[in-house]
Formats: sequence, structure tokens, C-alpha cells
Amino acid sequence: MIYHEKRVRLPKPKYIVFYNGTKNQPDSMELRLSDCFENTDNEAPCLECTATMLNINYGHNQELMKHCRRLEEYSIFVQCVREYIQSEPSVEDALEKAIDTCINQDVLADFLKKHRAEVTNMILTTYDKDLYEKTLKEDAREEGREEGLMEGRAETRAELNQLTICLLNAKRYNDLEHAAKDIEYQKKLLKEFGIE
Repeated sequence: MIYHEKRVRLPKPKYIVFYNGTKNQPDSMELRLSDCFENTDNEAPCLECTATMLNINYGHNQELMKHCRRLEEYSIFVQCVREYIQSEPSVEDALEKAIDTCINQDVLADFLKKHRAEVTNMILTTYDKDLYEKTLKEDAREEGREEGLMEGRAETRAELNQLTICLLNAKRYNDLEHAAKDIEYQKKLLKEFGIE
């Protein structure tokens, strides 16, 4: 069919991402590949992909969980593992307890009985507590930096607005114009009016 000129009709794709990370996320949100692109300069990307992210952590997407028992059980299992990781001395102990608890409560019981070794191995090889904690710290540090920058900008704007009002009230229009062009002069005026 490669020589035909007729357009080949394709089924409409639907891309879904299940989220079960530890950050607080809404039940559903749209993700766009273009959000990861650098320097778009308000130019539309030549490629776009959107995905619907569904939060499958315990307590989220109740309607979805009601219609898909297996997914709900997975959500319960993950929550159980997380809770035991907080209270047990090792990840191995936490995992063993979580699996036993879920089997006893008939949560993924058939799957966990049959694939216990694979589940244990998969979680132990993919879960790195030190890396997990390091990543959480780095994320928190980055969020703190961003918040600090935003707060700093807001404070600077407030100071400059206050300076503008003082200069307008004093009818010092030339100083206002000069301050708009010269940061050092701004600092001098801020000090003069006690705005710091």
C-alpha cells in the first residue's frame, strides 16, 4: 500500500499515564510533551503529544476504582507498602508484611500468591531508599528556590511601587524617570525614603 495516494485512516490514539508517585496530584490532568521543550519563543511546536494522567494513589479517582477492582487493589497494595516502609526497619521487612497483609485481606491475593518472588524482586531492585530520599530533597530544594525567587520579586515590586508613590507625592518626576533607568539610583532613593 506504500504507493497508494489515498490517505490511510488510523484509529485515534489515547495516551494514558497512571500516576502513583508520592507528590500530591489531582485525580486527573493533561500532560503535554511540549511543556518539556526548551526555548519555544511562543512558536507552536511541530510535534505535540498529550496524555491524560490519572492519579491511582489510594483515595483518588474513586469512580475509576469502583469500575476496576484490580486497579483499586493495586492502589491499596502500594499504600500498604508505603505505610510499612515508614514503620519497618528494612524495605525487605516492609514488603513481606505488606504482601502478607494484602493476601490476608484478599487484596491482589491470587496474584501475590502466584508471583510473590517476582513482586518482591521487582520492588527491591527498583526501590532505592537513599535515591528516593535524595530525589525528594532535591525536589523540595528546587521548589524552595522557586518560591524564594517569587517572594523576592514580589518584595522588589512592592518596594518599587512604594518608591514610585513617594516620588510622585513629592513631585520628583525627574528622579522617578532617572530611577527607572538606573538601578544604583533606585537603591539610593530607596535608602533615602527608608524603603528596605
